[in-house]
Amino acid sequence: MIPKELTAGGRIETTCSRCNDITGHVIVAMVDGVIVKVECQACGSVHKYREVRKPKLKSETSGVRRVRSGESREAAVSLARSEAAKKAAQTRANQRAQQEAEAVMVAWKSVIVSKGTRDARPYNMAEGYAVGDIVDHPVFGMGEVQSATRPDKMEVLFKQGVKVLRCTL
Repeated sequence: MIPKELTAGGRIETTCSRCNDITGHVIVAMVDGVIVKVECQACGSVHKYREVRKPKLKSETSGVRRVRSGESREAAVSLARSEAAKKAAQTRANQRAQQEAEAVMVAWKSVIVSKGTRDARPYNMAEGYAVGDIVDHPVFGMGEVQSATRPDKMEVLFKQGVKVLRCTL
């Protein structure tokens, strides 16, 4: 097969940035024999030319990090340890967030059980609320007013957590 020379107006298969797929393109602009812009035949978008990347084989993406030339073994171990430390910190953060969510749930349940929902007032921005009032919000559900700050805000404990809502004081 004879390789054809690429010129402006020629056709090429490449990755489309809008379609996110390999489609046929028309070469729109070239600089010094290098393709710069292309137009997708599927969606009509004009964008920078991006070469098609071959997917890496699983054997090429090993979980073991190799020491690069010019890099000491200590530096590689330090980098691996810092990656492990990042994962551990993320795990701890997730555990902390879960514990906080459980604590909020326990606090909310104790408030709703102790005060009940029969005295709940439907939430309305134009009304005033006092600390300890039970509010029935259309999205968040039942909640207790924790604090009211001037001029027009209050913190309410809902099942999902503490939310700041607008009110009239």
